[in-house]
Amino acid sequence: MHRHPRTGLALAGGLLAAGWLATAAIAQPGPLDDARAAYAHRADPTAAKSAVDLFHQAAAADATSYAARWEGARAAYYYGTYARADAPDHEKMAIFDAGITLAKEAVALSPKGVEGHFWLGVLYGVYGEAKGIFKSLSLVPSIKQEMQTCLDLDASVEGWGPDRVLGRMYFKLPWFKGGDNKKSIEHLEKSLAGAPTNALTKLYLAETYKSEGMKPKAVEQLRAIVAMTPDPRWEAEHPTIVAKAQKLLEKLS
Repeated sequence: MHRHPRTGLALAGGLLAAGWLATAAIAQPGPLDDARAAYAHRADPTAAKSAVDLFHQAAAADATSYAARWEGARAAYYYGTYARADAPDHEKMAIFDAGITLAKEAVALSPKGVEGHFWLGVLYGVYGEAKGIFKSLSLVPSIKQEMQTCLDLDASVEGWGPDRVLGRMYFKLPWFKGGDNKKSIEHLEKSLAGAPTNALTKLYLAETYKSEGMKPKAVEQLRAIVAMTPDPRWEAEHPTIVAKAQKLLEKLS
């Protein structure tokens, strides 16, 4: 059978167009890409809120997405801790509770995924702070368990975060409930050795040093925070940390 040249060209053109459309469809950003783009601009409170909403949408759209869940938990932490720092405690608790749900789902999807365990433990901690330390002591064993799991899987996650979280926990707890500044310093110094550019670890360490009467060491960490170039990974958080460091440094000067 003889094929008309124009028909052949049209068919070929149609196939090429269909292939381009398919490629374009694949290249289109999805909910997870949109969420990540918003989170990258989280220093803007509006973008931080959008990131939280978009990660929830991404998780709802894909029941198997581990990334949507642990990254959504991280976004909830940032939004409640930094963007909504002055919000009433009940509002922050709601933000953190939604993040805890995502983190639990992440852990269920990937029990060996260190990020899910890390952000679950962190969110337990900030939820407890918003609720009140004495009302949240029941969460302490869970925080310890999640951080120990992280230490077993990958101690370097989030800038050696497990030791930072444990160090902060031992500082915050009352002594009769397991608070221990020596353990706090031990964990925080280990965290700082692993990630020397993490300003939050430096701030926590300075506060524990101050509490232990180690003023020169505290001042050293605080001055380092004020003078340092922010690590790009935590640039959005840096101004808040610097402001707290400057305030504490003024008290110690």
